[in-house]
Amino acid sequence: MTNRSQIVITKVQDKTILVSVHNDKLYDVLVENEENTSGNVGDIFVGKVQNVVDNIHAAFVEFEKNKVGFLPLSECQGKTVKAGDEFVVQIKQAAVKTKQPVLTIFPEIAGRFAVVSTKSKTKGVSKKITEEEKKKELYKILEDFCEDPYGVILRTSAKAASEEEIRKECTGLLKQMHELMDYSEYKTRFSCLYREASFYLKYIRSLELSNFERIVTDLQSVYEELHPIYGDKVELYSDDSYSLDKLLGISTKLEKACEKKVWLKSGGNLVIEPTEALTVIDVNTGKAIDGKRAKETTFYKINCEAAIEAARQIRLRNLSGIILIDFIDMKEQEHVEELMQLLRMKLSEDKVKTVLVDITKLGLVEITRMKKNPPLREALSSNHLLFNYFI
Repeated sequence: MTNRSQIVITKVQDKTILVSVHNDKLYDVLVENEENTSGNVGDIFVGKVQNVVDNIHAAFVEFEKNKVGFLPLSECQGKTVKAGDEFVVQIKQAAVKTKQPVLTIFPEIAGRFAVVSTKSKTKGVSKKITEEEKKKELYKILEDFCEDPYGVILRTSAKAASEEEIRKECTGLLKQMHELMDYSEYKTRFSCLYREASFYLKYIRSLELSNFERIVTDLQSVYEELHPIYGDKVELYSDDSYSLDKLLGISTKLEKACEKKVWLKSGGNLVIEPTEALTVIDVNTGKAIDGKRAKETTFYKINCEAAIEAARQIRLRNLSGIILIDFIDMKEQEHVEELMQLLRMKLSEDKVKTVLVDITKLGLVEITRMKKNPPLREALSSNHLLFNYFI
């Protein structure tokens, strides 16, 4: 049952949690945040500018009463912003620790197959859709919406959708966005114009579901929400004698995901050290080198295993910002290039934008990953989820 690709939504210590599971390993983990007092990513409001701080090129916008967000002026595309201005804003990034949520003045609404944006008129297709024939078909559909002032981007999931489904959703999303923006002119400041979907539905919408065998949950309310949308892809687990959490070992795996050291099958290990400025991942030979003569080959094999596991740990722990990986030194340039190609391929599987920048002069591999949500340890502790395990 566990050796398959699936999305699991269940309760762990009274908190709803989503995990993507591939061959019994966790990849993405999302935790419900009922204690969030700063709004959810995707929510849209009528905000009021409190003040503009020129030296940091940003404005502070109150979007709900006593709730303030950070608006980079670079987000405004040259639009003049001054204290007292009122306009539509959307939460782009969640609040993290003492940092306020990041806002944008160009809201977007996402569906299963498309995203409608007010930032430009661009009509495009996800870069992850690479088949030329399929791209031509999708661009042909988009021609029907070329005169609309809002942009439409077809998501990866559109690849498996019918033409009718895509047209229907694009028409509906564009209508919703036009009504929302027109409606905003008659609303007072701090009015909420749009609430984002549940965190698990939002995540599922971003996936190419053909890569997953099923969505399984033991929560009746979640099943009732998802089954009308995704049909038989959604299964309800109903064995009261043995919870879904215990069956898949989710709590145990989350505990390990907060440990400093990660062991590899080869006997090597990763040591993951998050700091305020960056995260360092150190690759060690551990027990893998004992008695080995062909060290270069051994180092290469350990590094390849470490690259695959490091990419998974970055997703699992939701690490962001600057990430440095200190692989074991190798002498052969061919091995180094193959390692970088492997790491780049594994990082490309992450739904959060992740870029392999380069190898520094000190031999450290530099990666950047967009910050969207708090890291896993913080999400778990802030929700008091599995508090005794991790704190």
